[in-house]
Amino acid sequence: MKTKTTQLFVAIVLIAITSFIYSGCKKKEDPKPKNANAAADNSNAENAFAGIWKEISTVTDSSNTLRAPASACATASITPFDLVTWPKTVVIDFGTVNCLGSDYNNRRGVITAVFSGPYLDSGTVITITLTNYYHNDYHIQGTQTITNKGNNSAAHLVYNVVVNSAIVTHPTDGRSSTWNTNQDREFYAGYLTSLNIWDDIYLIRGTANGVSMEGESYTIATNSDLQVNV
Repeated sequence: MKTKTTQLFVAIVLIAITSFIYSGCKKKEDPKPKNANAAADNSNAENAFAGIWKEISTVTDSSNTLRAPASACATASITPFDLVTWPKTVVIDFGTVNCLGSDYNNRRGVITAVFSGPYLDSGTVITITLTNYYHNDYHIQGTQTITNKGNNSAAHLVYNVVVNSAIVTHPTDGRSSTWNTNQDREFYAGYLTSLNIWDDIYLIRGTANGVSMEGESYTIATNSDLQVNV
């Protein structure tokens, strides 16, 4: 009896220890951060609108220079196509099926950018609108306005970038998030080689806010400049 009692006691202890270890492990699992959905939706919107400007800057410097789009399946035009007439309208058409870009992002739809003057001229305003535009199958809606604020104390051009009430719609379930941003982008390097955008470097600072697809309101701000190498 003593042996059986001892065995029973050991079994109970082992069960208790196993249950404790299991529950302890479960407690140590990191839950999904409360702001993870907001962070993901902010990232989607930021990447989509940054990609829109990248496509435009690849195609033209707002003069009569017209380069091949970064997405080989896209077509581009500048109207009027001369050196003296402003404003100019730049249209990039990705078609109605996904067009894979050199950055490995899929796009379809139309980007239209109206330049009030040359990109490097202080005071120039660029207004960007979208028509049936999709970025990696997310439907992107909104207007982006870029204003050349002139040179700062370091003699670098600074551009103010504003997006108000953008809507990003999920490709499968129809849920939407909203997004707003107000950023300053300092043209830190590459501005002396206007024919080569690939050496361009920007320093970005500013704020963003929105409502995630889960209904979470959020606000973010940069604590230090973000460096983006084109």
